[in-house]
Amino acid sequence: MIICSCTVLTSEEIHEAVASLRTKDPFVVLTPGLIYKTLGKRPKCGDCMPLVVKLIVGYDEEGPVSAASFPHRSPFDDTPPAD
Repeated sequence: MIICSCTVLTSEEIHEAVASLRTKDPFVVLTPGLIYKTLGKRPKCGDCMPLVVKLIVGYDEEGPVSAASFPHRSPFDDTPPAD
């Protein structure tokens, strides 16, 4: 799913960047800017920032296995996933 249409940034790329950064340093403070820098991109309009933050938080709360399924589940959906 495309998260940022200005830079054509996908949820899969964000997931990979978060996973890579967490592997290198589990205590790194993740920000949208760090994600963009890791991917070699720069934000333009900034409309995607809240969604990028939700994806980062979702990765940290649900772990890498659940975060991989983000393209199939809206990051704005606050209902807990079915067990």
